[in-house]
Amino acid sequence: MNSELLSAVQREWRILPLIHSRHATAQPLLNHATSNEAQVEQWETRYPDCRWAVATGSESRIFALHFTLDTAVTTMREFGELDSDLSRTLQVQGPNEIVIFWEWPALGLSTSGQGTLATGVRLIEAGAYAPIPGPGMSADRHYEYLDREAPVLPPSEWMMDLILGHSGGHGGARILPFRRSANAVPCVLLSFERRGDRWYCDFYEGAGTAKVRKTLCYGSSDKVVSLAVKGGAFARPNTRCNLFAAIEVGRGRILLNLTSDQYKKLIAA
Repeated sequence: MNSELLSAVQREWRILPLIHSRHATAQPLLNHATSNEAQVEQWETRYPDCRWAVATGSESRIFALHFTLDTAVTTMREFGELDSDLSRTLQVQGPNEIVIFWEWPALGLSTSGQGTLATGVRLIEAGAYAPIPGPGMSADRHYEYLDREAPVLPPSEWMMDLILGHSGGHGGARILPFRRSANAVPCVLLSFERRGDRWYCDFYEGAGTAKVRKTLCYGSSDKVVSLAVKGGAFARPNTRCNLFAAIEVGRGRILLNLTSDQYKKLIAA
């Protein structure tokens, strides 16, 4: 079994392959999500090109928050300032997104499915699913754990107040007036590759499809590290380790959280 899927099964998560059909109105395997190794291996063999997800809710004992990075960078920072566990609980990073997992509360949640908590932030709870790393990932739809060994922490009182207050479960909950910073810009994806003794760097909008400037070429990997540092990439947990591992391999991708001035200089250079 793929090591990422095995990690999910060992957490006793109910997981499923994401099989998409133009005739399907809903994820066809969501109701069959399982932590049974034999079933997961059968799916893995049958659907080798599929991406994977975990069914959220009481049976997997998790729910999640989905942050779209090009619209929720400021929101993530404000969440982090009020809740330090945000950087310590299990997280999955995908193209232009981060999914943060929390332990399912003993009293459950009063809503189901997905709801918007703030600009660029969705709550993923019972009756829905969240993406996880696994086989079948393409370069433009790659997901990875920021730290695969990180625990899934219980949500703080602050987090539960935010969620329940938003859904109408508790009156008087503390809902923050999240706003988009005047200096916020779309996240930039830095893609780098070693060819011979040169390092080629391409810069894309957060989803990784459209270039924001022409390719840059450098004679040392130190410049790649410098770009990551200046771009604020190391503010996310484990990014430093992941970057140096990618440099060893000779290729990789990393999200940069640029200021407005940095972004202007990048596209103007």
